[in-house]
Amino acid sequence: MSAVCYFLTYVFEALISLMYFSEKFTTKTNKSFLILGLSASVLIQFSLSFIGIPFVNLGAFLICNILLCFLLFNSSIWQSIFNAVILTITMFITELCVFYASVTFFDVALTEHTVNNTTLWIQTVCSKLLYFFVALIIAKISTEETRKRMGLLKESLLFLLPLTSIILLLGIVVITMIVDVPQIIYTVFIISTILLMYSNIVVFWVHESMVRTQQENIEYKLQKQKAEIDTEYYSLLQNQYENSNIIIHDIKRHLISVKELANHNDCDNILKYIDDLYGEYDIKYLRKYSNHKLINAIINRYMEMCKTFGIDFYCDIRDIDFSFISDANMTAILDNLLENAIEAAKDSDNKIIELTIKESNSNFVAINLENSCSTPPKKSGGELITTKTDKEVHGYGIRSIKRIAKEYNGNINYSFDEKTMTFVFTVVLNRSK
Repeated sequence: MSAVCYFLTYVFEALISLMYFSEKFTTKTNKSFLILGLSASVLIQFSLSFIGIPFVNLGAFLICNILLCFLLFNSSIWQSIFNAVILTITMFITELCVFYASVTFFDVALTEHTVNNTTLWIQTVCSKLLYFFVALIIAKISTEETRKRMGLLKESLLFLLPLTSIILLLGIVVITMIVDVPQIIYTVFIISTILLMYSNIVVFWVHESMVRTQQENIEYKLQKQKAEIDTEYYSLLQNQYENSNIIIHDIKRHLISVKELANHNDCDNILKYIDDLYGEYDIKYLRKYSNHKLINAIINRYMEMCKTFGIDFYCDIRDIDFSFISDANMTAILDNLLENAIEAAKDSDNKIIELTIKESNSNFVAINLENSCSTPPKKSGGELITTKTDKEVHGYGIRSIKRIAKEYNGNINYSFDEKTMTFVFTVVLNRSK
């Protein structure tokens, strides 16, 4: 019974470590390696527990958690050591708290767990539930993104579950010491204790999954809304350019009319005629980069922005049929790419942006953007993160591009050349999605 208790305890501790590290870091392995790593940790600690030296168990717990964090999650060795030490200290303190609280408040002998299996099970479960409770709070409080995302007061209600479980189990310990119950009741208590311990993990796990799903849905709606607004904006911009092209096409007729008015020295009507032209048309010049009108509007807009910041903009778009991709998706890709490129290039020394769109073969279209940078791009967990101050609003651009690339059975790739201080971002889309 003791061996089973210890084994299930190590499994529970491994799940707590997984939840703690997942809250603070992103995983860098697939689920199979994650399960394999956790299983190895459990087996190593369980095997060493037979030595019977508490400090060996504590050392094994520390080392296994360092390796789990470093090998399975995107964290540095120092981050892994720091967080593993936090977990080890938390686990050690919570165990002492439960055992000494049992002695102080419930008059349970300190060595009672060595002779009474029910006491062993319940005290162990109580200590692990308290450890789970404290470790999860530490993970929540120490993660900036989680603090912003969640309402801590609202989520704190969930923590009533492990606290209630601890009080209930300690009450069972007292009952079993006062009342002489049949052996079958002890067995029921033990099974209930195991189920209660793991149900706490399940509740929190389900809750975290729901929160992440809700957050992803919000991000998707924001991305979709932005794409729709951008598409509408570029449609209006395109109409302005078309009006400009019309007036440029008709300029000869207008000049003849102005000349006729000038021959009659009709200055008032000349001024009125010119004012009418400005009022009727918003004169702009649309440089043609592609046969796709929306793409032309997008690139012309960012070309003007580049002139404002003194950025050299080069564009090469081949004669490509873009009918396979929706206007909203094309807008989201180019808008996010060019916006990020200008944000990085405007503060760099070279101030260069190069956009190339070409077909790699009959099925794929590659969008390649290169821009100069003053500093290497920031990453967190292997993912690019925004450098803009308002991270609540920004930071969805790359995720939007990834979503679209996945929708079209494509992929994204990015790299940074420290010698040339150039960032390259490539999006590959499959026509036959």
